[in-house]
Amino acid sequence: MDPESTKTLEQLSSFFSSHPSITLLTPFLNSISFNTLRPTFVNPNSTPLAILRPSSTEDVSIIVQFLASRDIPFTVRVGGHDMHGRSAVDGCVVLDLRLLNHVVVNEDKKTAAIGGGILIGDLLSALEMHGLVTPVGTVSSVGYVGWAMYGGYGPYSSVYGLGVDQIVGAKVVNASGEVIDADEELLKGIKGAGGAFGVIVEVEVRVYELESILAGTLLFTSTDLPTTLRTFTSAYNALTHSTAIPAALNLFPAVLPSPPMPTPTFALIVTWTSPDHSAGQEWINRIATLTPSATVTANTVQSTAPKAWADEVSKLVATNVQGRMYTISLRQITQEVSDVIARYTSPEKMPRDPALLFDMHELRSVSPSANHKTDSVFNAREPHFVVEICAIAANPENLETVLKWGEEFQGALKRTDRGNILPASYISFLAREEIERNMGGVFGGHLGFLTELKRRLDPVNVFRAAISNL
Repeated sequence: MDPESTKTLEQLSSFFSSHPSITLLTPFLNSISFNTLRPTFVNPNSTPLAILRPSSTEDVSIIVQFLASRDIPFTVRVGGHDMHGRSAVDGCVVLDLRLLNHVVVNEDKKTAAIGGGILIGDLLSALEMHGLVTPVGTVSSVGYVGWAMYGGYGPYSSVYGLGVDQIVGAKVVNASGEVIDADEELLKGIKGAGGAFGVIVEVEVRVYELESILAGTLLFTSTDLPTTLRTFTSAYNALTHSTAIPAALNLFPAVLPSPPMPTPTFALIVTWTSPDHSAGQEWINRIATLTPSATVTANTVQSTAPKAWADEVSKLVATNVQGRMYTISLRQITQEVSDVIARYTSPEKMPRDPALLFDMHELRSVSPSANHKTDSVFNAREPHFVVEICAIAANPENLETVLKWGEEFQGALKRTDRGNILPASYISFLAREEIERNMGGVFGGHLGFLTELKRRLDPVNVFRAAISNL
């Protein structure tokens, strides 16, 4: 260990020994707990210098004051699902918020105060006790606030809107370590630029009455996967132009490499968020017929609860993987785009690793989020598809091949019709260098506002590790 790191560890140990409510973990102190809490979803072998675990907002204030006054760099983590491994960095201090996981539903059952460290699964469990839900992502182990404040796509966005548009208030520890309630300008900045201005220790979000959903996975077997994908895309596009698909129906198309299956498999993860489950089943049955060249060999659709469904989807996600995300946002899945997807998910092109995944989120025109908002800097407001090329490998021997595939796949999509490509890609899926190259595209006309807000609230860049890279 270098002398600077040794000095930092000594400072941490000395200071936090007098703050018993804050847990300090290092490779040398409480090493078993350190190694249990250290791994992240992508690049799980990253080894931070130390992990600090506050148990209250006041603890976060103490930690930020200490680290900022000594210019000790730190990251903030909850679920650790950042697709570029930014929540835990070698040699850096990690501020782990997972103990800040309270949920307090307001008396009117319209909003709830949520701890900044809560995971999606725990949030759903708490809200289900009140017959409520709020839009969340698809995986229960993802940190809710990080998912929501940068956009927040998921199975409930067509009915209720994106996660970012549910946030109506926030409690923040600022660069001076003060605990403040976000004013209108700070709240606007948080909603799209996230933790660039402070540590978000609590958010107040909209909640909705919903006790059960219809959800499941359709798996298709096909002897010609490229044709199946082209056929489905064409049929889905025709259906959207001829019929008003209910907002309650959400489709999450994916291609899985599916070892030990002989070829990659097309899957549709479906969610129906209306109490009329019979209507939902009719729509899902209709969607299942859009690919006559394929056979539905598995259909797990059933009535379930949001938490149970998030847990079920989580089983499809590998852990302890290496790699990164490649992404692009598209207005439509055109024939040209469909051809590229079909080519790169074909058995000849798609690497064989159980962690690999291709999927797409859709922000539909029926969503409350698919229109201009003045209270948020989230910029991708027109209907579009977010393409996720999850170039991740469970087997380290496959990593180079998987990354090459992902980069080439993204490059091929970028060479399609430029008029179909949104300038604003989903920031949570972008690497830091991609954000730096396209700050204007990511934030659009909000960039000047954000630059000034950052200058005023964090002039020395205490929160330099935030994803938004301001």
